[in-house]
Amino acid sequence: MKKDVIVIVGPTASGKSGIGIALAKKANGIIISADSMQIYKKLDIGTAKVTPKEADDVKHELIDIVDIDTSFSVSDYKKMCYEKIEQILKEKKTPIIVGGTGLYINAVINNLDFLSVDKEKEKIIDEKIKKLSENMTSEQLYEYLKEIDIESAKNIDKNNTKRILRAIKLSLIGMPKSKIDKRNDLWNTKEELYNFHVYYINIPRDLLYERINKRVDEMVKQGILDEAKLLYNKSKTNKNITALQAIGYKEFFEYFEGQKTLEECVALLKQKTRNYAKRQITWFKKLDNKIEINGSQSKEKILDNILKEYYGE
Repeated sequence: MKKDVIVIVGPTASGKSGIGIALAKKANGIIISADSMQIYKKLDIGTAKVTPKEADDVKHELIDIVDIDTSFSVSDYKKMCYEKIEQILKEKKTPIIVGGTGLYINAVINNLDFLSVDKEKEKIIDEKIKKLSENMTSEQLYEYLKEIDIESAKNIDKNNTKRILRAIKLSLIGMPKSKIDKRNDLWNTKEELYNFHVYYINIPRDLLYERINKRVDEMVKQGILDEAKLLYNKSKTNKNITALQAIGYKEFFEYFEGQKTLEECVALLKQKTRNYAKRQITWFKKLDNKIEINGSQSKEKILDNILKEYYGE
């Protein structure tokens, strides 16, 4: 019989972290983070990691596991997540996956199978990608992508250098992104190993945006600029750092360069975070077999609804 695993998903600032902690206390659980930026050390404020006080003695896994300039893939996450699930089950506890990174959630709950790439070949390609990024403008990179994978280029913003470089890399590896997209974004779905109970925290848009704006203001007070400066300095020598994708840091780079005021950067961060939340909502609404939970209710009511559904009461 498949073992049960609880999954709490929702957009940023939907309250899923607090719900996960409260649920872990009720269900003898351990939380596995599904956040592509909380894996990085030293990036705490901008990624909204739970503080020790907020965690309230509930154990969290897959947080602070790699250095900022370490490459980390969806495949890496899936492997480590499955290992943590097995470890938690052996301890006779309940695995509770909590996060908002759709790719991570999708890879785990649908047991997606990833392409195996020769490490030496990938290393050579990574060096080529690095040289391309250093010697070509975003527009030139986009034109190059059009030459090797026109279908991918059609679906990527010509100013989104990170996505352009990723698409170029996939094409050079031998699996153009356009072909990946036709295979359900990643690779083949294998038989599911666990019985996933997926709860989607759906919160009214106006309330969500209000929470996002307040969260950004609080992050600035807590010192997000120090973390942003750390990434800014590292980006001068390595523009391919995966952590640079995180919303909450690069928005301040123009402030450091004297091109924008702090107020302008904060406003930009709020806007981009709201846009990101919209994309998360679109992603999670497409998830099959999820249970939708009204996120505007009290935490106690949300918790009660999840527990009743999970235990079949």
